Amino acid sequence: MVQHTPWRSPVFNNFHSPADCTRESSADGINAALSAPVQTPFPFASLVLSANYRAEANGYILLEAQVREGDKWSDFYKMGLLSPNIQTSFPAQETPFGRLETDELVLAHPASAYRFRVKSSGGAQLERLAACGVRAPFAYDEKNAARLPAGSFEKEVTPLSQMTLKHPDRRRVCSPVSVCMILNALGVAVTLADVLRGVYDPTAGIYGNWMFNTAYAGMKGVAAYVRRFGTLAELKDFVTQDSLVAASVAYERGQLPGAAIDHTAGHLLVIRGWKDGKVLVADPAASDEKTVLRAYPAREFANAWLNRKRGAAYIVRKK
Repeated sequence: MVQHTPWRSPVFNNFHSPADCTRESSADGINAALSAPVQTPFPFASLVLSANYRAEANGYILLEAQVREGDKWSDFYKMGLLSPNIQTSFPAQETPFGRLETDELVLAHPASAYRFRVKSSGGAQLERLAACGVRAPFAYDEKNAARLPAGSFEKEVTPLSQMTLKHPDRRRVCSPVSVCMILNALGVAVTLADVLRGVYDPTAGIYGNWMFNTAYAGMKGVAAYVRRFGTLAELKDFVTQDSLVAASVAYERGQLPGAAIDHTAGHLLVIRGWKDGKVLVADPAASDEKTVLRAYPAREFANAWLNRKRGAAYIVRKK
């Protein structure tokens, strides 16, 4: 008798609210709230936080996180400062526990728990915080990962091509272009110029900070957060008439048939459905708007997204 090892998700996704914070302090107009320790279902190798919040022009929220290895806690890492006017990541923070790489905490050794601290000022209020992580060690199960949901689904998305923009960084704005397509598809009218301004990270000099892209979308009245996926089958709950996914992919030449660009170390595109064994996308790297809407084979797409980028994605959905 052949025994099969049960499939185990390589990722975790948690949601938190202000009610999850157990200790609070206030000094010099800054409020600080600390969560209880969160035990993860397995040792994890990386951690990403994202948040939706409310704030006036002079308000801000600073998100910090620490991790536990054995019985020792790391110092707090500054994960990001969120504000309607001034938002920023922080220069690389490296300790024996790991290194914060702009928007992702990459650990030197597996951790078993995390907790977060929220500092706020100017009346800013946290609405919801999402935390996601990757199992250590990571193991990719292609058979389970590449299985699409049953049937077919297709969400109408008006295409935008980053390559047609008269912008000096047009090759690096896939993230805001994807967010713009998603918001417009969900009935939230935004211009690309507004999205570009709203997601820019001046410290890193990038438009692709995961925390800032989801926070910007959240300020437009939708729910938005970073999530990790383990399988394509999970798309059935997140690609709907009221929800879309922006997936982070990476691949070498020849690894993704029909790709808009022949290789990339990191690129965001919109998943808008599935049909006939393929993932339907709106790929902003297409050379023109006529070729933005395309389909990628499920197995190769799963490798580019779920394996190479550990299933990192933005979820944007109507409340």
